Amino acid sequence: MPNGTESEEGELTMEKLLSLLVYEWQLSRTSPMGKPIGGVETRGNETSIALTPLTMYEKGCPPNFGVFYDTAKSLDGMENKRDAFRWYARSRLYYSCSTLCVAFVEFVVPELKRRGVDEVTVSSVLPSGTKTKKVCLDKIRVKSVFYTPKNVHVIRFHYFFGEKRDLIEVGGSHNNLECSDTGLIFDPTLGQLTGSMKPATFLSQDLFEKGFCGEVMQYMDSPGKDIQEQKQRDVDMAAMNKKPASHPKRIAQRVVDLFLSGESDAETRYCASCLGIAADGRKLLRCTRCNRVCYCSKYCQILDWKSHKTMCFGN
Repeated sequence: MPNGTESEEGELTMEKLLSLLVYEWQLSRTSPMGKPIGGVETRGNETSIALTPLTMYEKGCPPNFGVFYDTAKSLDGMENKRDAFRWYARSRLYYSCSTLCVAFVEFVVPELKRRGVDEVTVSSVLPSGTKTKKVCLDKIRVKSVFYTPKNVHVIRFHYFFGEKRDLIEVGGSHNNLECSDTGLIFDPTLGQLTGSMKPATFLSQDLFEKGFCGEVMQYMDSPGKDIQEQKQRDVDMAAMNKKPASHPKRIAQRVVDLFLSGESDAETRYCASCLGIAADGRKLLRCTRCNRVCYCSKYCQILDWKSHKTMCFGN
């Protein structure tokens, strides 16, 4: 099952690497994936849903969950923090699974190897007392998951004038990463369906399917043609928007710079819960007990406590 346990300070873990990728990828974007100009998202037969807190934020896409939640409460009356976080994760990660997985194998891995890194550590899902496991970067592949819902997947939120609507998943496809020699599965964007911004790690395909929010109909290597087409789309998008910083190669370089920097405060650049950045004129809040992780707001600190407390008390 997925686990959000933090790694030991300075350890080059897959979990940290993927978190940095999501963090840097968010920095390069000004709006959620798939966000139409009108502020209403539709997909297939799903109910149309309002993105009011995102489209009405005066400075564009909210930089973190705290800003999103304050806007959501003000404009849509969205009071439940956990429900709001699920919608935040959905909107931030929507349509991003193929982009992030392809960026990892096509840009991050080559950049790491260019700097002499051929393997990273995984420890968060291993049984208690088990030594850390090494993952060879050359063995990581992009996988495609085709699924139908086990149960109707619903995200509840407030619509205009307090009316509640549900977002219903009708099934589809999803991408993640798998290490072919260990069977470990890494999912950078599973949170768009489960309500988390943190990458998830699974010990095996069986455990992944049990933790997935749908019935997996097919699990296969993504065709090389599809990977190259996604790579080209992302490169072309950066050029079309005239934003060199959003080119996946540039993102990969920044990710690896942070990953290998050895800075003990690398995690203080982003919120440990939503992986967002500090809002203008504000600073991230540091956990006063362990002094190691930061949060964008009291909301994220409360929501992340279940995940963080083991490491926090350990310090």
